[in-house]
Amino acid sequence: MKENRALLTVLVAVIAAACTWYINHQLGYGAVIASSFVGIVAGIVLPADLAGAAYTASFVGMSATAVLPSLGFALLAGIVVGIVIISTGPVYAGMGGKGGTTAATSVLITRGIMRVFGL
Repeated sequence: MKENRALLTVLVAVIAAACTWYINHQLGYGAVIASSFVGIVAGIVLPADLAGAAYTASFVGMSATAVLPSLGFALLAGIVVGIVIISTGPVYAGMGGKGGTTAATSVLITRGIMRVFGL
């Protein structure tokens, strides 16, 4: 059961990061509107833990195209942020700023992966 929840967390993170990136860059609404929209929808539709994961992942989708140049890289960053959320949940419990810190760390990891593979 715990493995299913972890997989669901990663799936939600991937969808949220990709949707935010798409709304931000392809539809042209900008980072704040995109993240706000994804966060509100997640907060209404999903249970609290998954809504938190979606909101954190939406910060990843706010990245500029100079950082995450395509939807594919936003999907990769969504996978990374999902894994980081699962891995660091107990560490950051009760601390403020964990969403932004987790998103920034995940984008840096994704950029590292892109650099290693020459992407």
